[in-house]
Amino acid sequence: MKKPPITHLVIDTSSSSEDDTGGCDYCLVPMTAEYVAYLLDTMDEVRRLHRTDKAVYSLECWDGSPAFLQFNEQLQELRDVDGDPAVDVPRGEPILLTADPEFSEEDFQRVDCRTVQVSGDEAWWTAYVKGTNLRIESAHVEKKTLLRVLRSLGGRRQQPDRCKRAHISPAIRRIHDLLYLDMQGGREFYTPDKSWDADTLDAIAEVVAEFIPRPPQARS
Repeated sequence: MKKPPITHLVIDTSSSSEDDTGGCDYCLVPMTAEYVAYLLDTMDEVRRLHRTDKAVYSLECWDGSPAFLQFNEQLQELRDVDGDPAVDVPRGEPILLTADPEFSEEDFQRVDCRTVQVSGDEAWWTAYVKGTNLRIESAHVEKKTLLRVLRSLGGRRQQPDRCKRAHISPAIRRIHDLLYLDMQGGREFYTPDKSWDADTLDAIAEVVAEFIPRPPQARS
């Protein structure tokens, strides 16, 4: 029997204060196929950037999706997609729900600066308790969990257009690297505003000459 779609995640949180969570013990995030695909696409982008610059670890984006709440009796009575009590889900792992838990307004805490942060294989949500400098961060949700959510919602990821990538000429790739890659401390990194000096232009001319020979009058 096919399980119903996973529509919400409940994720436990940590706080910048060891003694105070500001009433934000859990994070509630609605799930749609479009939103999960966006998170997975952002993971792809982080991995692409990391290959160019090892210092890139994650991207942080403004995100109004998450809500933060205090532990309550209703949460204790919830069951996850597998029918297990929500309270039995190990700490640090998301509770996968198949319906909106419909918490009351009093359960939610007022927060500011809500974000989602995405690394190459995880996503997590953050906020500040309104009127304080108390920072709340959810546990991290792994890529494999998001893929499970996407499948349950009937969503599919578009495969990258490998044909177009295969037709990128190695010469174009070499010219791109000459224009935009730089070295520092023995490490290559992407520099969109790299200045192009005479040596760069000479190197590009040599690449071009490999494929388009200079006319005789230019060589004389």
